[in-house]
Amino acid sequence: MRGLGAALACLALGGCATIGKELSTQAYDQRYTGEIQPMGGVHCTDSMPATLVTRAADLSVVFTPNDGALVIRGSMSRDGQVLARLNTAPPNRPPYLLSLEGRVEKAGFSGVYQTPQCAWKVVLYPAVPLPHHYVDPKNALGIPGN
Repeated sequence: MRGLGAALACLALGGCATIGKELSTQAYDQRYTGEIQPMGGVHCTDSMPATLVTRAADLSVVFTPNDGALVIRGSMSRDGQVLARLNTAPPNRPPYLLSLEGRVEKAGFSGVYQTPQCAWKVVLYPAVPLPHHYVDPKNALGIPGN
């Protein structure tokens, strides 16, 4: 019985290790952030924040206008050309296509984000990494002491 328990534990741990490895390889390579500016259209909002994330392993990109709930996925060519699209129309309705086209270069990303009602000029720069905060092991929650 003991051997069966050990075998099941190894199988479970091996499965967890595989899942952990798969998740850890899903990291992005570069993140670009900034404000996008309206270029014209019917119902344009003011400038808004946006983020573009690139992953070189599979040449994929993810764009989030207004850093909100919309996630526009796409691809990137080896020379940095980006194309991402999302159709947000419900079934049996005409398409409502959101698109991002542009180019990634060393200095950042530039392109155009377009909806049926507006177009925005997109200029994003490499994001500054978040600072590391070190915590005293005796005060792991960071609660101020007396």
